[in-house]
Amino acid sequence: MNILYLVPHVPNPTKVRSYFQIRGLLDAGHQVTVATLTRSSEDDKRLSQLHQMGCTLLWEPLSKPMALRNCLSALLSGLPLQARFAWSEALMQKIETHLESNPPDVIHVEHLRMAAYGMRLASKWTVIWDAVDHLTTLYEQAAATSFSRSWKLIARLEAPRLKKYEKWLVGQFPTTLVISQRDKELFGHDSEFADRIYLAPLGLPLTPPTNVPRDEHTLVITGTLNYHPNVASVLYFVREIYPLVLRQHPEIKLQLVGANPVPAIAALQSPQITITGFVPSINDYLQRATVALAPVIYGSGIQVKVIEAFSNATPLVATSVALRGLDVCDKEHVLIANTPVDFANAINDLLADADLRQRIGQAGRQYVEQHHDLRTTTQNLIEIYERTLNLSGLATIN
Repeated sequence: MNILYLVPHVPNPTKVRSYFQIRGLLDAGHQVTVATLTRSSEDDKRLSQLHQMGCTLLWEPLSKPMALRNCLSALLSGLPLQARFAWSEALMQKIETHLESNPPDVIHVEHLRMAAYGMRLASKWTVIWDAVDHLTTLYEQAAATSFSRSWKLIARLEAPRLKKYEKWLVGQFPTTLVISQRDKELFGHDSEFADRIYLAPLGLPLTPPTNVPRDEHTLVITGTLNYHPNVASVLYFVREIYPLVLRQHPEIKLQLVGANPVPAIAALQSPQITITGFVPSINDYLQRATVALAPVIYGSGIQVKVIEAFSNATPLVATSVALRGLDVCDKEHVLIANTPVDFANAINDLLADADLRQRIGQAGRQYVEQHHDLRTTTQNLIEIYERTLNLSGLATIN
């Protein structure tokens, strides 16, 4: 099958959904052309990686002034800022030129930010919108709980616009993909197009468990550290929970592992807190950590940090918000805690009990093997493509 994949960020292992969906499609023998936007010199390196994987590439730069103009245009028109943020007429023209000589079977459009491209192409091609998760819910939570005043203001502006727009978008495409059952329910609620929404779970390539010895006194939080829900989660943990853990375990260290730490995160660097910045492999840190943490206070979709901890058999303490969309059980796959005291107590329980750490870690690994193996999720995605093609009649499978 020939797939044109539109994504707002250059796919890379830290943008797990798109990167591994593309990798899964390539591994299964399909042709993939990626159309995307670049924002930094790091993106140029990632484009090279995609090319080496076997992708054909279409890209254009998205500068900060362009993004700002796009947001202003959306603001004046009453659209969500997200709806116009990633628009590039140059990229659109490059895509249309490419399609004249390279007709795809399916156009896969990821994220609300790229939906405008998909709508312009939908009259001629089979276009699937991969919403990933329900942004309205994310922004409603951010409006109530974000530590950042600016994010609260943006979220309060954006949430009502997103609510109307996301519901409308589902009706513009023959198929909408979401990452979790909970997101499927949110998009389908009170929608006449609920039968167009399909679950496309997050998939990761699973490697055999390693025998790397774990550190005895290391906690780890992973995730891109300029993404506002991750920033809020880290600040919540460091301010509210970590001091409680240190009372019983003054030797315990915290690693914050992720790219692009904002100043509020960088300022946390201390003898007890390490901020890594970008690392080639998050798995290396998870495999050595004593306990992984997901102190998420707001978010949407499935938390990649949770799946990554599970896949590395690293015992995890998480809030209920972090486990949204997953069918996991407290004290079986993970320890669930929703208050600072309970979260600290759960960490202390794991630190004090090696057998408990082993049991929780192995159960998490088994869960990922059953539900998030990239080979299985890729086959599910191809079946959705084929079903959509059979219904649309716009194209046939090569």
